[in-house]
Amino acid sequence: MATEARHSPWVRALVRVTPARIQWERVGLAAVGVTVPVGLSLLIDPRDATVIGAGALASMGALVGSVMDTGAAGAERVRRITLVTAAASIGFALGVLVYGHSVFTLVAVILATLISALSGAIGPVASKAGLYFLVYAVTAANADFGLDPAWQAPLIFLAGGLWRLCLTAVSAALIGVRLSPERRAIAQVYTALAAQLAAQSEAAASTAGLKLTNALDDAYDTLVASRTNITERDIRWQELVTILNASAPAVDAAIAVAAKQVVAPKETITYLRGVAAWIADARHPLPELPVTHSAGAEVVALRMALERVDRAVAQFSAAGSGRAEQLVAPDLPARQTFADLVHRVERPLSAGAETWRFAGRLVLCMAIAQGVSIALHLDRPYLVMLAVAQAMKPDFGSIFARAVQRGFGTMIGVAIAALTISLVPHGGWQILVILPLAALIPIAMPRNFGLFSAIMTSLAVLLVELHAGASAGLVSSRLMDTVLGCAIVLLIGYLPWPATWRAPRNLAKNVAGLARSIAQYAGIALEDQVTDSDAQRAAAARRALYRQIADMRTLVARSLSEPRIADAASAWMLEIAALERVTDAITAAATTQIASSTTVDRQATERAQAALRELADAIEAGRAPQTVEPSGSGPLALMDDEISSARAAASAWSTRNARSRKRVHLRREAGTEQ
Repeated sequence: MATEARHSPWVRALVRVTPARIQWERVGLAAVGVTVPVGLSLLIDPRDATVIGAGALASMGALVGSVMDTGAAGAERVRRITLVTAAASIGFALGVLVYGHSVFTLVAVILATLISALSGAIGPVASKAGLYFLVYAVTAANADFGLDPAWQAPLIFLAGGLWRLCLTAVSAALIGVRLSPERRAIAQVYTALAAQLAAQSEAAASTAGLKLTNALDDAYDTLVASRTNITERDIRWQELVTILNASAPAVDAAIAVAAKQVVAPKETITYLRGVAAWIADARHPLPELPVTHSAGAEVVALRMALERVDRAVAQFSAAGSGRAEQLVAPDLPARQTFADLVHRVERPLSAGAETWRFAGRLVLCMAIAQGVSIALHLDRPYLVMLAVAQAMKPDFGSIFARAVQRGFGTMIGVAIAALTISLVPHGGWQILVILPLAALIPIAMPRNFGLFSAIMTSLAVLLVELHAGASAGLVSSRLMDTVLGCAIVLLIGYLPWPATWRAPRNLAKNVAGLARSIAQYAGIALEDQVTDSDAQRAAAARRALYRQIADMRTLVARSLSEPRIADAASAWMLEIAALERVTDAITAAATTQIASSTTVDRQATERAQAALRELADAIEAGRAPQTVEPSGSGPLALMDDEISSARAAASAWSTRNARSRKRVHLRREAGTEQ
């Protein structure tokens, strides 16, 4: 029972299904995009293996586009699919070029592996492009698609990807005419604002605060992604940016209200919900700003913020549509220039030893997978390497978790494919299974990697089966080869490396970095905000810090699925929650300062910053934080209390960790004496 209790947290993390909204438009696009090419080939000639193989290849290309059809803004969706489809097609062409030449194949696989490993340092989309470049380079270099001449295969694959891209472009254009993704994203911000004010308990307020942070991040990402020369001159788009920026003071005030546990007026909550409904759909009535007479600096700040929101909403209501005569510079992160793109491409080459060490690990595992496949005379050696490539992507999550989930997902997927092959008649009836499986891609992808692997494995086996014909050996080899690849990842790419065993220390460094960022934010937020640029700078700092907190939560949550660091990750979750409350207290103090026209003592702010830096040093060193002088009374009193709570959480973990090390030391001494 003790062992079960100790391991159950990481087991639960492995099987946890993350809640996510079903995007029915993406479901339909995936189903149509993947099924139509292979379905047409079966209609043309269900007995011609060449025609069916071409249809299956086109469906594989559409499969890549379906996986990458993410994001809200149509322009961003098109860019993602274009980049990854191009990378996958180039990888496919590289594989076809070296097929049948063992030396060239090895060189090509190593080159593709290095590109895939380094792409993660550029960004998430580039990382996906690098992954699919490697996946299809390995696939094409180790498989014969039965087409003559061979260069037809990558062209057909590219055609399938372009077909899927066209579906997304048409759908995004129809939806984008009404700026629907942008409106929904901003409406979600005001819905989350209302939920933050309506929260009745500390737990509810924490959950609402996290949703508000995520909604803000999504809204800004959506507007930046949709920012083009055309949209910038659209009056409606400019006004949506204004409405989003108008939420910044309201967010600060809502955080202050929640931190001080002040009860927000019900009519204010109703107003915010009405604004959210109107932004999402203009057919809803535009709400009127309620008149409130509640006292208190936090409520006064909230009322002032809502007045700004009301002005922005009224301006948007009267704007109509058309082009702006004069372009107004939106208060959004700047679009990337060509120099920025070059810098991002150069980054992997100078990213440091850790990036190159991971590249070496991946190359080693791929080389071993290639060697094992040759030694065992596997019919489909690429399956082992594909399992290695897809599991060893640390920027997508824990390597351990992805390897385990990939293995179990493959078992489930193979079982589905085996049942389909055994029970569903041939001659095109498999389409009735491929269609719902393709529709499940956007549903399963954000929820659990194991579930996603099961669906992708089923589709891959069925698409190959249509071309190669029914074969029980195909199904069993798919299972055994993938399990072999996952074993290589765990035994060669995960367990022996120092980075695996230093993971708890690295987590502590990340949490310490968050504490130092909060100290910097305190200096920005609590200084006198005289001009609009001061307020914008403080708002930008707040957005960046809350996004960093959300990213830290994601990083630590991924670590919960690893037995080695699950306990440390659970402890750091508590510390991150305490540091988030410190951040809320700083925001509340800054909001109170502005609303009451008071000034926070600079020395008190510096003492608070010093306390946070000492906390960061203690977390990084693995010791209990030292006692520091309180910052003062008034607006900073709550911040002192929350810093004390964060110090207590860090002290509890350091004490627990010291006891654990002592027990290990005593056990080692006892073993030596025996």
